[in-house]
Amino acid sequence: MSSVSAGCLVTREVEGRIEVLLVHARRATFRRPLFGIPKGLVESGEDLEQAARRETREETGLEVRIRGSLGSVRQKSGKVVHAFWASLEDTSAANLDERGRCLRHDQENDVCGFYPLDRAYESMIPAQREFLDRLKAQLTL
Repeated sequence: MSSVSAGCLVTREVEGRIEVLLVHARRATFRRPLFGIPKGLVESGEDLEQAARRETREETGLEVRIRGSLGSVRQKSGKVVHAFWASLEDTSAANLDERGRCLRHDQENDVCGFYPLDRAYESMIPAQREFLDRLKAQLTL
């Protein structure tokens, strides 16, 4: 049976453009697009939204507010990932540097920061790019 993860596609607006938060797993190659949303396994007793917020906080040090569901995708590995569109809580600004990098991310990731949508799309795990497409559809409604 495949594992189930939940995470957040966190957005912010900078100078009129949308940026998204991506992480890169420590020891993963940079040769292929392997950036993704902060996510992790759903623990016993948690619903998907609770797990997504917890994993985002643990991996990035950021508190987020859920804005809506972006559904799920199945990655090449077979893992099912549920994503939620989220925005930063006001208290999280102190946990980012001036370039949008996380100051308090955990040791699972070696990169944690905000990227413009087009750059994010190129860098993401192919299956998770669907979350960006779904976000864009919601932003244009």
